[in-house]
Amino acid sequence: MIVGIGCDVVDHMSGKLLKWETDITILKRLLSSTEIKLFNSYKRNKIRFVAGRFAGKEAVLKCLGTGMQDGISLTEIKIIQTSNGQPSVKLSGEVQKIANLLKINTWHISITHSRSTSIAFAIAENNK
Repeated sequence: MIVGIGCDVVDHMSGKLLKWETDITILKRLLSSTEIKLFNSYKRNKIRFVAGRFAGKEAVLKCLGTGMQDGISLTEIKIIQTSNGQPSVKLSGEVQKIANLLKINTWHISITHSRSTSIAFAIAENNK
């Protein structure tokens, strides 16, 4: 059963203005250490990576019905890649507690990019 859906779009220029790809302090607020390692492995178009991850995290929060609020850290939402490059959601901390309360046990996420934007779509599911 679908518990929630979420979608978000991020303009790359906004991310550039906020120094997402160059300020490590900001990156550490947006990305987990695992995601920062992935970010560092990209040779070009790093803003797309960060914008896509940010859109994905916002989409996940929309599935949970919370949005950004006190007590929630974006680093508690990790968007990692499977061996074939497919994005996958891993939660921890307060975000995981909320997902547990909603009985969410499966996540589906898709991230895509245009020249100037990144878009993510997420589905939260209880398949038991």
